Amino acid sequence: MSALSRIAVVAAKEVRETIRDRRTLLVLLVTAVAAGPVFLFLIFNLVARQADRAREIELPAVNVAQAPALADFLRRNQVRLVDAPANYEAQLRAGDLSVVLVVAPDFAAEVDAGRSATVHVVADRSRDRARTTISQVESLLRAYNRQWGSQRLLLRGVATSVAEPLRIEAVDLATPQQSGALILFLVAYYALLGSFMGGMAVALDVTAGERERQSLEPLLMTPARPLEIVLGKWLAVSCCNALVVVVTLAGFHLTLAYAPLPAIGVPFLFRMVEFARFLVVLLPLVLLMPAILLYVGSRGRSFKEAQANVSLLMFVASVVPAVQLFTQQREPAWFAAVPVSGQYSLLSHVLRGEAIAPSELALSYAIPVVLIIAALGAMARLLSRESALAGK
Repeated sequence: MSALSRIAVVAAKEVRETIRDRRTLLVLLVTAVAAGPVFLFLIFNLVARQADRAREIELPAVNVAQAPALADFLRRNQVRLVDAPANYEAQLRAGDLSVVLVVAPDFAAEVDAGRSATVHVVADRSRDRARTTISQVESLLRAYNRQWGSQRLLLRGVATSVAEPLRIEAVDLATPQQSGALILFLVAYYALLGSFMGGMAVALDVTAGERERQSLEPLLMTPARPLEIVLGKWLAVSCCNALVVVVTLAGFHLTLAYAPLPAIGVPFLFRMVEFARFLVVLLPLVLLMPAILLYVGSRGRSFKEAQANVSLLMFVASVVPAVQLFTQQREPAWFAAVPVSGQYSLLSHVLRGEAIAPSELALSYAIPVVLIIAALGAMARLLSRESALAGK
């Protein structure tokens, strides 16, 4: 048999054993299929609820009778004023209320005297759910403040433009697709997780699992060289990893195309074009992660130790794009060469409908190819030793 034939035999053997473990394969595929719909329904429902909350606000208020003009202005802007409970501070801390408007007791007297009157916006800004309502209330109060100031100037015969020497006009250059991508930026992150997790169970089974089942020794006694065995296992795990990634992305595509998702006011496009571009960007990770998982799994003395090592690797790999997301800094061009981070950056470009530079795409492939060769070569050297059967 030729070397390619021996590699194909090893790969086919690993694929057959993976298919025989129907329970694990079923859980893996069902999770990948359900991930897209569940994830998108949660995101769209969250955005839709926040939009509804922003459109019509129920605002608890204290001493609002002292400011009738302000109350009328708020009601005209779809704000329903209600009396705040006596323990509103405790309810704000508990999260039962989002924001409370407190009008100063001397509000009417200050207005009559022509001085600045005071209102307090009481809120707990540490709660994410309350931030939309807080910003909406503050925006309305600023609008009323501008309107009131303009009316005072007019009464004194002063042009309102004197108080506003700077006129600000916002120009949004974002396309509708880019606006939608800002809401679903986590799709890129979840696609990366699919490329991390898809081959993990299979990689552990064909390394530490085979050693514990004592099926690795007969495999090493075949005419296949260690490198050929490693390549066969890598092809099998990569196929499983690719299958999980394709199924996960298909779930996103079908959900966005056909599922009755709540309207959020901005479109999000994940057509077959974006589907294909995602696969092109993720291909280096789809091939790299199985190589690294196989090497880490083969270094474990037992299945538990290999599982712990792989879990630590998955944690580190999943934290990298999260750190990149929260830093909110523009990445330099060479950043595309960094595995995981480069793929996340390119996926963000795809979601925004932007073109990917061929140089950046080539950089995203270069380092993973080198790491694949290094990991597979290191694992082949491990299997060429007698101590490999003991996991040393």
